Amino acid sequence: MKTNSKFVIGDIQGCYKEFKSLIKLIDPNKENKFLCVGDLVNRGPESEKVVDYVIKNNVKSVFGNHDLHLMAILIGVRKHNKKKDTMQRLINKNKAIEIIDYFSQFSFAKVVTSNKKKSLIVHAGVLPSWSLDNIVSANDELQEDLKKDPEEFFSTMYSDRSKAISKSTNKKNRRRYLINVFTRMRFISEKNKLDLQTKLKKAGSNKFNPWFSYKHKCLKDVDNIIFGHWAALNGVTNHNNIKGIDLGCVWGGSLAAINIEDKSIITVDSVK
Repeated sequence: MKTNSKFVIGDIQGCYKEFKSLIKLIDPNKENKFLCVGDLVNRGPESEKVVDYVIKNNVKSVFGNHDLHLMAILIGVRKHNKKKDTMQRLINKNKAIEIIDYFSQFSFAKVVTSNKKKSLIVHAGVLPSWSLDNIVSANDELQEDLKKDPEEFFSTMYSDRSKAISKSTNKKNRRRYLINVFTRMRFISEKNKLDLQTKLKKAGSNKFNPWFSYKHKCLKDVDNIIFGHWAALNGVTNHNNIKGIDLGCVWGGSLAAINIEDKSIITVDSVK
């Protein structure tokens, strides 16, 4: 393994033991740089340990939907759901300000370069019609809104907004749509309408297809798109330049890291 290799780690979701084991494999001498694909927390058993490690070691990530959910809880606009969420110990640590400040540095999409190869890292996906400039602009728009008024951002975030909309028409609904694209999207129509209900491999309607099955404009500017979020795929996209790395560790699968230069995958089995 080259010492300058860069990796992207899939959805950790509080699986701290697997996270630490994977880091030992991809970064044994603490020389390799890695980025996380989002969903650092929730559903798994040790979100508090994952967050402590991430902050202490300055680990970077793009936003996942569960990361945003944690921030909404810490800010106080959402309640921890005892039936679904597993972040009570993290919340009880009373480190809300530290966590919010750190997570606020994350982006919704990020381009990483390794040996002249560019990879776009995003949690759920991007629209096929978006150029790289469009993606950067949408990311900047969301980050600006988040930093300008975090409470308003998170209190209005939760929505199944599925249709694209211009900023001039309704900024709040546009923001909801962009958040859903970056952090929740799986299936879309040819007109960029989202199906946010289906989480399996196949859509419930023939109007919708996996977002990565369309021709993507941004691949003119980047070599690869790397995403997480969709554990049911087990990483299979049948696309050489769009790679899924959520292998469902929290559900008993494995935690994966992809080498962004040669696209090789390293995995650690779930301890479940």
